Amino acid sequence: MTSAMSGLVEFDYQLTSSLPDDYAVFSDVVSAGGHDWRVTCFPNDSDFAALYLELMSEAQNVTAVFEAAYFVDNENELMRRRIVHVFNLPIDDGEFPMWGFPRFIHESDLALVAATSSHISIMWAVVVVDDDGSGEPVKRTIPVPPSDMADHLCRMLDSAALTDVSFVMNDGHGGQAPPMRAHRAILAARSPAFEAALCGQLLEANAHITVTDMDIDTFKAMLRFIYTDDLPTGLDDDKAIRSLLDAADKYGLDRLKLLCAKRMLDKVSVGTVAGVLDCAETYNCPELKTKCIDYVVDGENFKKVALTEGFMELLARSPSILAEVRKRLAI
Repeated sequence: MTSAMSGLVEFDYQLTSSLPDDYAVFSDVVSAGGHDWRVTCFPNDSDFAALYLELMSEAQNVTAVFEAAYFVDNENELMRRRIVHVFNLPIDDGEFPMWGFPRFIHESDLALVAATSSHISIMWAVVVVDDDGSGEPVKRTIPVPPSDMADHLCRMLDSAALTDVSFVMNDGHGGQAPPMRAHRAILAARSPAFEAALCGQLLEANAHITVTDMDIDTFKAMLRFIYTDDLPTGLDDDKAIRSLLDAADKYGLDRLKLLCAKRMLDKVSVGTVAGVLDCAETYNCPELKTKCIDYVVDGENFKKVALTEGFMELLARSPSILAEVRKRLAI
């Protein structure tokens, strides 16, 4: 957090030039960065006018930039000074810490200014930096970009570089699709089903495996998830999501199951909740099942859902769902 505040310290040179060295003029107390500050000026301090920034509240490791300039009748800037200091807790005698310029304006310069006007105005500003208001130092950090490992792995999949296994499938139109190449080490690391299939037996290099338990689009989407850990973009069709949920269950991809479940739950309605609940039961997704039952028993939803044909059919073939709904409704 960075916060700034400014103010003025003013005195009459003719009046203060004969006063003791310890005579001080104070600015108003201001707040910056969650702390109270004021500026103290000693107009006649051993041949110099001294100027100090004072931290008026208890804090530790507060970094402040103190800048000051003096003017004649607020018109002509003669000198500007800047200093950076880290302020800490009050010193032993209870006085608050201050830091600044013990030789801000020489007496000869003050006399030169006084020849025009005896009224001296010093404008000052304090900027508090890198302080979160807790009094603790804010740690410096180096920005680190988000991981792009998935992008690199995806490019490997798309380019087929260093692949060592191929999958053969029907193209959905009675023919055979071009083989889909992949890396068996990545597949085995991500899926227990692939681990068993690829590591449990000796396969020749660049082995071809025929896939018959899903359509080609679902398999492509599952491969994309294995390499990127996310759903493929543009996957919005309900049927495609359900097919992918089935594949995730078969191949032990728990995160993919939950991503599919979330996408299905986002679209759930009175007319679709029975089908979604059926998928949750079929593909062993208890998180989706619980949320669907929450929806069914919420408020007036049950009266509407109970009238749908799909829900009545689901209860007839799934006694466990019927028992859970009755338990939740206390009937």
